[in-house]
Amino acid sequence: MDIIIKETNGKSFSVVHDMVLTTFTCSCKHFELYGWLCRHVFVVLKDLGLNLIPSAYVMSRWTKQAISNPMFHVLDNIDAQCAQADDIKRLLSKLWSDIHICIGLAEPRVDHLIDFSKIVEAYKIKLLSAAQTQEDATINEGVLDAMHIGKEHQFESFVGMAAPREINIHPPTQSKNKGSGKRLKSAKEKGIEGSQKKRRTCKSCGEMAGHNARTCPKKQQTYISNPT
Repeated sequence: MDIIIKETNGKSFSVVHDMVLTTFTCSCKHFELYGWLCRHVFVVLKDLGLNLIPSAYVMSRWTKQAISNPMFHVLDNIDAQCAQADDIKRLLSKLWSDIHICIGLAEPRVDHLIDFSKIVEAYKIKLLSAAQTQEDATINEGVLDAMHIGKEHQFESFVGMAAPREINIHPPTQSKNKGSGKRLKSAKEKGIEGSQKKRRTCKSCGEMAGHNARTCPKKQQTYISNPT
């Protein structure tokens, strides 16, 4: 269904509503550019009697839960399928939250920070020793390949859209500096051009010596010899 929305300034925008897929596409491309619906789609939603925004158009980066997700995820010893499971994501989010809370509570006292650091260090050594076995080394080969996919998927879920397969937008070409853009000439080239210029004729002495009647040397000599 194609709906035309006319604004008071005379501009018109087309909103295409797919009733099967429950999608809304506006010709202003506001959602594609900024990540939230435009006023034209909201007019259509109001006319259709919808009180809630479709979940497909609610980006996770604009929700309150976006801040609870960690910026960086540690996926050691986690299978790629488990990394994408909802229960593992919730556990990772809770684990990061607990770590930050513990650090915040222990920060005022140095002894608490030392104790917490020893606990984390001890468990890290335990994990490293377990990873040294041949069986864990074989598993980690698949985990290392899955980590890249898992992180890409998590960043895409955090941003709210998938990464494009082909990048068509590139940095603009370097612009030219303002001005005429003339090159710098050497002294030799300036001298050649100066010799090729047509010299002016002095109206006092009639010679083409590059001076005028006011700066004529013969006129000055005549004035000196005959001051009166």
